[in-house]
Amino acid sequence: MVLLVTALMAEAVPLIEYFKLKKDMGIHAYAVYRNSDIALIVSGVGKIRSAAALAYLCALYHVTEKDILMNIGFCGSGSRKHPLGTLLLINKITDMDTGKDYYPDVFCGRDFPKESLRCYSRAVREDDVSQGTDIFCDMESSGFIETAKKFVYAHNIVILKIISDYLEPHYLNQELLKNYIREHVPMVESIINELKHLNDSTCEFSFTEEEKKAFNDICRNLHFSSSMENMLLKEMKIAKLKGMEPLNILRPFMEIKACSKAEGKKLFEEIKQRSKLENV
Repeated sequence: MVLLVTALMAEAVPLIEYFKLKKDMGIHAYAVYRNSDIALIVSGVGKIRSAAALAYLCALYHVTEKDILMNIGFCGSGSRKHPLGTLLLINKITDMDTGKDYYPDVFCGRDFPKESLRCYSRAVREDDVSQGTDIFCDMESSGFIETAKKFVYAHNIVILKIISDYLEPHYLNQELLKNYIREHVPMVESIINELKHLNDSTCEFSFTEEEKKAFNDICRNLHFSSSMENMLLKEMKIAKLKGMEPLNILRPFMEIKACSKAEGKKLFEEIKQRSKLENV
């Protein structure tokens, strides 16, 4: 299933129209719209509201790791690097309250511009930053991804932002904003289809006997839990689909034997990071 979270009704309406979603009249806590494959929730503004709405939707529809979670909305830009109405695929989020960074595993939308996003607890205006600062700002993304990463594989988390203003939120026109979304809904659909194809490919995927042995030996030697084994298997599938060699990723860890579960967890994170490098 595909779960969409928007902060505003203006962001939701073009998606509701395009995907022919119908309001679920049995739900009163939020405005939820759905068809057989897609559900959309309007969270309200702010990272806490976005996190709460996504958690509600995930529980409501019994989300599995292979479902797709998307946050679609607007962002402000500190520079004129991109025109208004540009769709951005977000590859890094910084929570400006905590300083914590998040890195969505971007494996779709190769032709879309990719940018880092700063998540604030209040609207950022032109006077708040130096003129021409190359930043992109929203108020929901860190809450969304903090929740999303607890439910699905990293590559199934997508954050899409459309530039609505150059840090001049008081000049926003609702109809213009809806048109920005309408223009990009087919692109949203293409990303959804890419991820569905990827998820189907990983289901049908197979490894060589040598790769299976290396994987099993590492999981045993590093004392990985069942959930860690499943997560690592997913990372190796994604890497192989990207054209990488799982054995090259795993080779530095093949002769290591962890002395504790804590050491095993540390090595697990190192393997995950190595799988994201492009030159392995």
